[in-house]
Amino acid sequence: MRCQLAKLFTLHFSTLVVTPTCSITRCKLEAAMSDFRIRDLQPEDCRELVNMIKELAEFEGLPEQVKITEETLRRDGFGDRPFYHCLIAEVRNKDSQDGPWLTVGYAMYFYSYGTWVGRMIYLEDLYIKPQYRGKGIGTSMMTKVAQIGVENECQRMQWVVLNWNQGAIDFYKKHDSIDLTSDEKWHLFRMEREELRKFATLHDQTVVKGC
Repeated sequence: MRCQLAKLFTLHFSTLVVTPTCSITRCKLEAAMSDFRIRDLQPEDCRELVNMIKELAEFEGLPEQVKITEETLRRDGFGDRPFYHCLIAEVRNKDSQDGPWLTVGYAMYFYSYGTWVGRMIYLEDLYIKPQYRGKGIGTSMMTKVAQIGVENECQRMQWVVLNWNQGAIDFYKKHDSIDLTSDEKWHLFRMEREELRKFATLHDQTVVKGC
């Protein structure tokens, strides 16, 4: 996902009461939701989703790493066995209350599994366009992903954040998330496609000596 130094975070759902009061008061959330809405990704959203993925990568200083295409997102996000799920945030056009909704952010997630706890949900990306931040949209989207995790009997939610993004780190810690990198000394590893292919062929044996 990211090649720069990243911190791995987890949120145990046993410590979280997933209601609108998690982040802001219920009345404030209801007022905020009158200005924006959160819905599931549709195939026709994939073009704008690619644009936002690129915007996030630019913010993270890693624009050259984005290889995803609109066609790949359509293929992998829909059908009988989707590889990811995604929420879209929209706001009303400020010039017209009856006008079209404008896409301003997304939250991509997928399901995982841990041998210690069982079902988990992984938050791959959470992005809100800069001019729409500070309005509770990102908090509401993360709360929605947490609700989905709880509804599907997930035991925890995990994600990574770049180590220089102190604002995000402080926000996550404020909501009882655990910094696994500093607190439990976990390191996040990955293997790129070419290295994955080489490893798969190099060790394509029934028994690998020394493993």
